[in-house]
Amino acid sequence: MHPFSTLTIGIFVAGYITARWDLVTRLYELAIFAWDHGVVARAAKGFAILSIFFFLFIIPIDRIALRETVTHPRAGSRGVSAREQLKRRGSL
Repeated sequence: MHPFSTLTIGIFVAGYITARWDLVTRLYELAIFAWDHGVVARAAKGFAILSIFFFLFIIPIDRIALRETVTHPRAGSRGVSAREQLKRRGSL
């Protein structure tokens, strides 16, 4: 391999490793900052509130809707479509 290209690849790899290390240290500093300012606790509290809301409201509504669809099924062959009704009345 040509010496210039070997040097170029070496510089690229060194720069890549340095950039990655810089990102890791910044992420570490950001995590410490977030922990010190209560971001983690607020995020956990928000997740808990949203989970409680989901379990108290969304799941029961889904169960009620499921029960109603089982109780009153909508079969396509049982009724006449709105288009067909309009045709029969002469409105279409």
